[in-house]
Formats: sequence, C-alpha cells, structure tokens
Amino acid sequence: MWTKDRARRAARWLRAGHWLLGLLGLLWACAACDPVGNITVDAPATSSASNAYYVDTLTVRVATVWHDSVLTSGGDNLLVGRYHDPRLGTITARSYFQVGLGAAYSPATDEMYDSLVLVLKPDGYRYGDTTQLQSLEVHRLRDALVATKNYYVFSQLGYDAALLNQGRSTRPLAVRPSVRNLRLRLADALGRELLAAGLAGNLTTDAELTSRLAGLVLTPGAADDAALLRTQVSTEGGALNLYTHSPTDPATVITKAFTLASGGKHFYQVAADRTGTLLAPLSTSLQALDVARTAQEAYIDGALGLETKVEIPYLADLRSFGSRLTIVQATVSLEAVPGSATRYLTPPGSLAAYLSTRANQQGAAVGSSTTAALAIPYQTGISNLTGLETGGYAVPVTDYCQAVVDRTLDNNGLLLAAAASPERVVLGGPKRAENRLKLGLYFLTH
Repeated sequence: MWTKDRARRAARWLRAGHWLLGLLGLLWACAACDPVGNITVDAPATSSASNAYYVDTLTVRVATVWHDSVLTSGGDNLLVGRYHDPRLGTITARSYFQVGLGAAYSPATDEMYDSLVLVLKPDGYRYGDTTQLQSLEVHRLRDALVATKNYYVFSQLGYDAALLNQGRSTRPLAVRPSVRNLRLRLADALGRELLAAGLAGNLTTDAELTSRLAGLVLTPGAADDAALLRTQVSTEGGALNLYTHSPTDPATVITKAFTLASGGKHFYQVAADRTGTLLAPLSTSLQALDVARTAQEAYIDGALGLETKVEIPYLADLRSFGSRLTIVQATVSLEAVPGSATRYLTPPGSLAAYLSTRANQQGAAVGSSTTAALAIPYQTGISNLTGLETGGYAVPVTDYCQAVVDRTLDNNGLLLAAAASPERVVLGGPKRAENRLKLGLYFLTH
C-alpha cells in the first residue's frame, strides 16, 4: 500500500503546490526548537480523505546499557570457560552446582572403591575460539547453595583452591564440537569419603549429602583463552558417578550416580574484564554509554547483561502536524556490523524490547497491539545502505510511538535485550556510514 502511495505522490504534490508552503512553515517551527530534532516528511498521500506522511529523519539516540542483575539460577545451564572478545573484553564463566542422591545410597558391606568421575554432556554450543585447547577444572564448594535464594551472573561462593580432578587440568577438546561426553576423573579421597558415608548409612537424604559435599565448582584454567562451553543439568547421563565392585565379582562395575538434575540448585557466574576495549568506561550497573563513545557501535550480550537503549527524543514534535494523529507503522531497523559475527560468535536468535525508565531500569515488555510480549527475530537480507547481505533486527515501535504522541507514556526509550546466554551482537549506530540504525515512521493526520 505504501509503495503505491509513494509512487504517485509527486503528481499530487504538483497539483497541490500550496501544501509545500504550509509544510515548510511547520518544519521551520520544529527546527527553531532544536536543530537536531528536525523532521522531514514525504509529500502528502494521494487520498484527499486523509493525509499520510513518511518520516525517516527523526533523531534517534543509542547507547549500550549494562545490567548486572541477570538471573542464572532459574535455568538449566551450566557454563564454563574463558575467552577474550576483542569488543567485550576477557569473559570468564564459572558454574556452581549441587549433586543429588536420587535415592538413598546403601552399598553392600563388601563393596570396594574404584573411581569417582564427573560426567558432563556439552550440548554443542560454543562461544569463542574453538581452535584452542582449554582446561576444565573442578573444585569442592565450601559454601552451600541456599534453595530459596536467587543467584545472578555476579554471584559467587567460596570454594577450595585445590583441584579435585587429580591435580591436573582436563582437556575437553573444544576443537571437536561433536564431543558430547566429558569424563573428569576426580580425587580418590572424595570418592572414598562418599563410599564410607554410604557404608555407614549416612547418605539416605539429600540433606545428608549436602552437609558432607556442599557442591562442586567448574572453572577454566588460569591461562585459558579459548571458548565457553555449555551443558544442562537435566541432560540424561550428566552425573557424579561413584564406581565400585564386589570382591566376589570384580569384573562387574557397580555405579552410584549422584545426579546433577536432582541437586536442586545451581547457577553460573560470568564476568568481563573490559580493560582496553571501547566498553572500558562501562563500570556501573545501569550506566549508559553512548555510541558516540564506542565508534557508533551498540552491544547486546545476554550473559553479560549488555543491552541497547534506543531513544526517540523528538516524537512529540509530530504533534505539530495536528492534534489528531495516527501512527500507522513505525519500525527501528538495526543492522549487525560486518565481521562482528562468526560461527561461534553468533548473534541472539531473537531480542525482546522493554520500556526503560530514565535511570535505564527495565520496565514492562513491549509487544504489539495483539500480543503482550514480542520476540524480535534475527533476520538476514540485503541492506538498503550497502546492497550487501547482512543480518539485523526490525523492532516494531508503532504502539510505543503512538502512546508517546498521545502523552499516555513517558518518552524514556526502549531497552533491547537477549536471553541470559553468551550470545552477542554488535549493532550499527545512527551516525555510522554503513549498517546504521534507521527509524521509519508512517502517520496520518485527520
């Protein structure tokens, strides 16, 4: 509809030259208020019953906002590793988790100890440089997790410095994404301790197990610069396996699986050292860093709590075209910066938009007129700016803009965020030469 409209506007404009003088007068009035907020519109629509306009010159302000309150104890994921991202800094992930009994552990009185092995099932997800070998270390948790407490990306608990995996690092071979089974041999002392407790009848409940073994911690090696690996606690086969045998049948392995899923509590911690990056000034939660200070790039990373704030400060100026104004469609188009995404530095599959407060706090989710919350998918296509294939997001802001124009909503902008996982996207700002942000807005006057 709009394409046909715009194709016939020139003819109508010539037939109604008096519109030009009136329109220029309105634009001059807007420009007198603030030069940055100038509004340029296309000629009126062909219909004499209504006047339709298209605006793509409204000022848009963009910044990266850091939210550190990312909940990580409410999901299924464990995350571990270290990777240096040239844009986001050195990212380190650790995981804290309990193990559960499943059923009371009552070994036979003659069972003999063989080994203790932590089995993890990576799901194929990798973030970072998968060509590098990396260490995966296991420690004993000192501070028990609290079942009623929420844990966030910044949370941490005390754990023993000594390694449980036999005093050496284990290589999980991130260079082979097909690997689905990591077996980490742990210290025999812990295995014998668990067997002795079972033989004494002291491992009949999860509480008894937790009082003896508060949990385990996965950490990367101190010198690692490779990738982040992910596993789920509910994955079948993931467990702390205690292997024993009967002296009368040494060839038959007896396995007691202390499961991860029934442990009940777990979380992962993610921290970023932004030293030497454009984001280094971002040091306080809820702080916003304008794209003018980050080379016209805005960043989103769910695990790190990085969000992109979009503001349209001069929306109210549209009322200069009439008090009865209907915004038919408004879309903010954001393109990914070329070269910022790779096979293992993938952009989020979708974003969510939230109302922002003046202090950059996240408010209600923004949807459309037919849905309360909207998933904004990552899509690829041909860029109107470069003519090259690129990826990005088209954020529908029709209802938001209408509410601001109607003065039923404060114009504090929107926050674009991803789910709490280490997927990041680098988006072009409004003054970038290529792959820049664009706002397109159609409205009617009555």
